[in-house]
Amino acid sequence: MKNIDVDKLLHDIFADQVSLDLKSRFEEKIEEYGVTKTKALKLLNVDKDVFEDIISGTAKQPNLIHIVKIAEFLEINVDDFIQLVLKNQNAENIASIDRAQKVRFLMKNFDVKALTKLGFFINSDDIDELVNRVLHYFGYDSIRQFEVELVTPLYSKSKRQFSDKMKDFWVKSAYQTFRKVSNPNDYDRERLKDVLVKIKPYSQDEKNGLYTVCRALYNVGVTVIFQNYLPTTHVRGATFIVNDKPCIVLTDYLKRYPTVWFTLLHELHHVLFDFDAIKTNQYHLSDDQDLFLIEEKANTFAREYFMPRSHFEYIKSYIKNDYMVERFAKENEVHKSIVYSFYTWYQKELYDKSFHAAFNKYYPSCKVAVSKLNPITWDEASVHETSEKIKAVFEIN
Repeated sequence: MKNIDVDKLLHDIFADQVSLDLKSRFEEKIEEYGVTKTKALKLLNVDKDVFEDIISGTAKQPNLIHIVKIAEFLEINVDDFIQLVLKNQNAENIASIDRAQKVRFLMKNFDVKALTKLGFFINSDDIDELVNRVLHYFGYDSIRQFEVELVTPLYSKSKRQFSDKMKDFWVKSAYQTFRKVSNPNDYDRERLKDVLVKIKPYSQDEKNGLYTVCRALYNVGVTVIFQNYLPTTHVRGATFIVNDKPCIVLTDYLKRYPTVWFTLLHELHHVLFDFDAIKTNQYHLSDDQDLFLIEEKANTFAREYFMPRSHFEYIKSYIKNDYMVERFAKENEVHKSIVYSFYTWYQKELYDKSFHAAFNKYYPSCKVAVSKLNPITWDEASVHETSEKIKAVFEIN
């Protein structure tokens, strides 16, 4: 007996796809085998009343062994026989099966407690309410549709799902958003390279810089969205390949403005140089398992882009001079916080010195920078609704 698809089973029960008169079938078989009913049940070691309850569909808790034995005697596929038995179950028993399926679906896929704390779920123990929230958010009518149309295409190539349910939720939300946004522009690698060399000065504009760059990237076929960080995921960003087009997710991990720009350039390196490798896996999460050994190259690229080591060697003597850092940042067309951020990294990397909290006052929040991108904050009604807002941002004339 193969694994039972409960969703399909329930659908088939109500769709009336399997129909067979079991009593007539039993009469045919005992006649064919030349035995009486009593003899047949004795050989099967099934009590007469139990048999009648199963065959008539009135058994409240049918014994699986009895079902298998009777199905074998009647030469009926066990899955079909179970369906026939369930078809005659009362509404209460059918509802309990439906509920078990929903509980399995929620427990397997979602950290209900964490998502409730985050505001995605309302504080409720109503299983129907929780399942409906998930299905509506992702745009599906049933659990089966969710699993066939979202889970299967997303994980069929990678053959892996995360044990961290929050990370899995984050991935599914991003993937579904990219599919809904469906960037109409063709991906053009050469045009992306043209855009790339012009990005740096926009980091100086906290309010509109990131928004302007993301619109330019959308125009060359690269979709960038922003999803709020989810607890326990430890992901700064990710690159997806959806419909043969590169898509980037940024998140507010660490909440710092320079981190968002660093992550964007990191992911753009993946788009330019790791497209085929990522395509085989559908997506790549930065800071996750480095399955293709591509993380350090992307980090180096982003670092060299904004502040190569020669710049660090110059500014390190003046790092406590606010005026000098300000002027240095302007001359190099980067936001001042990026200078402090990379100075801190070089000090740790080269001299094992920690300046982790030394320049916190120079790090603006990324909140203003991402606000125009319609960030996904997890209290939206649906991915469809969010995607429409994101498309409106990118496609406005």
